[in-house]
Amino acid sequence: MNFPSPLISVLFFFSVLISLASSETPLIIAHRGASGAAPENTIEAFNLAWKLGADGIEGDFHLTNDGYIVAIHDADTGKVSGGKIKLVVKKSNLKELQDIDVGSWKDKKYSGARIPTLEQVVDLVPDGKKIFIEIKCGTEIMAPLIKVLDQRIKERPEMTNQISFIAFDYHVIKACRKQWPKIEANFLESYRKIKGAWMPQQNDVFQTLKMSLASGLGTQANEEVIDSGFVKRLRKGELSFHCWTINEIKQARHFRDLGVDSITTDFPKKIREGLK
Repeated sequence: MNFPSPLISVLFFFSVLISLASSETPLIIAHRGASGAAPENTIEAFNLAWKLGADGIEGDFHLTNDGYIVAIHDADTGKVSGGKIKLVVKKSNLKELQDIDVGSWKDKKYSGARIPTLEQVVDLVPDGKKIFIEIKCGTEIMAPLIKVLDQRIKERPEMTNQISFIAFDYHVIKACRKQWPKIEANFLESYRKIKGAWMPQQNDVFQTLKMSLASGLGTQANEEVIDSGFVKRLRKGELSFHCWTINEIKQARHFRDLGVDSITTDFPKKIREGLK
């Protein structure tokens, strides 16, 4: 009987490990809730995400002029009011903002949906599920954020594993990491082509990750930028790897095979089923 050489056995072992790793399903995160079907950043969208089996939700959060943290993507209410009311969030108080119907623009069945506070959103996160809190303003949010989260974390220590902070502002990520070193905080990056080259360059991305003290990267799903070498560099730095916003199954499979930790999508059920 001929036995395989030790080298062949080792190579086979590692090929099996790589195959298993590439077939692992990443966490499916509902972008602004299940925003493909429901009005983004509303309780209705977040609850629908849970019903559709999402592993987590992603929401965008701004600070009001009276110190509340509210879920809304843009700096004003123009989009979510269907163009009817354009209040600047940081110049408006909570009552003014919550008087606006932010559901009808998406579908009349969501008439009456309101802009929720961070407290309302966090308190609806089921055990074992995740919330990606995207901070859309600067470090001025830290005091209100501490007020919202610290008591909840004290009462439910497991929340440190459920929360992930994300932001394009590396100062915000750094502040979150210093305040809550046990909670994941991922720097967000997008890319633009300038004179035929994608910017920022890879070295610049990793320099910002270092400056921000980030625990991971949440990157725009750009297949020309994010390749196996990029991912290996992330893993070498013990950084987690997350992609947004992926709504097509082919692209989801591509990033799954690269080993992405989570995929953020408007259609959590579609993407999950497409990765089976």
